[in-house]
Amino acid sequence: MFQLLQAKVVENSSIMVQQGKIYIVMSVVTIILVGLFIYVATVDKKIAALENNAKD
Repeated sequence: MFQLLQAKVVENSSIMVQQGKIYIVMSVVTIILVGLFIYVATVDKKIAALENNAKD
């Protein structure tokens, strides 16, 4: 029974790779993460600028 479960998991992962869907999913996740990092960096710069203006 354990061998059947292992074979099914391998089969499912190979289907994702064979159809190229895994690359689409990873591309979308990467784009979302890059967008979030850029957003956080710009918000951090704006907050830093506001803090510097408040000190002056």
